[in-house]
Amino acid sequence: MILQIKPLVSIVILTKNGGKNFESCITAIYQQTTDFPFEVIVVDSGSTDCTLEYIKGYPIRLYEIKPHEFSFGPTRDYAFGLANGQFIVTLSQDVVPANREWLSKLVEPLMQNKADAVQGRTILPRDKALFYWEKRDFFYFTREGKEFFKNHGNIGISFCSFAIKRNVWSKTGCDDALMNEDKVIQKKLVDGGYRIAWALDSIAYHGHNYSLKSLKNRCENEGFGWKCAGVRYRFSQMVRDLIQEKWVYGVLVNGLLNREIKTPAEALFLFMRPIYLFKGNRFNRVLKS
Repeated sequence: MILQIKPLVSIVILTKNGGKNFESCITAIYQQTTDFPFEVIVVDSGSTDCTLEYIKGYPIRLYEIKPHEFSFGPTRDYAFGLANGQFIVTLSQDVVPANREWLSKLVEPLMQNKADAVQGRTILPRDKALFYWEKRDFFYFTREGKEFFKNHGNIGISFCSFAIKRNVWSKTGCDDALMNEDKVIQKKLVDGGYRIAWALDSIAYHGHNYSLKSLKNRCENEGFGWKCAGVRYRFSQMVRDLIQEKWVYGVLVNGLLNREIKTPAEALFLFMRPIYLFKGNRFNRVLKS
């Protein structure tokens, strides 16, 4: 009889058509150096690429749901509820641990009981094409979340790379938020007096590139997500975000002249983000795909 060792940590990933980034993510997870057992749980919502093939090579607990059954808050809670570990780590499918200590550094404050939830650090990868404004650290220039963060711990919780005690999550949950469920749980953690820590030594790679369509959808979904978290992006805020200081337009002009801005999405970003963020926040009722 083989005794099964109960994992201390459960790594939970939501997937759909994760592609090569997901393959790199899984490979890096199973290269982690730890002195504790961990499990990996994947909840997939209808992948049609090689995502499920990548999973077959590892001892991953796979659960599948229909695409129409997916929404971030309820699906995240469902996935967390499958965890056996005392600590739950959640990682986005396109986020790749940067080294073999990513996991141990992320859960260390939990194991030492110095925190109830821990935010890991993400940095831009160097081996892929990235959106110009992400490289300039200016993607989140709009005003929609600034007041929220000020009132809720001055930290931006992101489920890109995040850890939480299972018994804490069981008291908070993500509710029925269709998106921005990480901000919903942030509010609950702060209001509940739970301790949130940064794990600056837990590093993972994360970066994007966008077409016009994917940028539009991303901004609309972010606006909609903030609505799910109870944050309103006002018309006056949109107008103020559209009127940037001269140095910002200098960054745009320099990017065009130096041919660092190569796509219509990069060229129009300063105008697209406020407009579509507002649209998603005020008018959308479902996620754009």
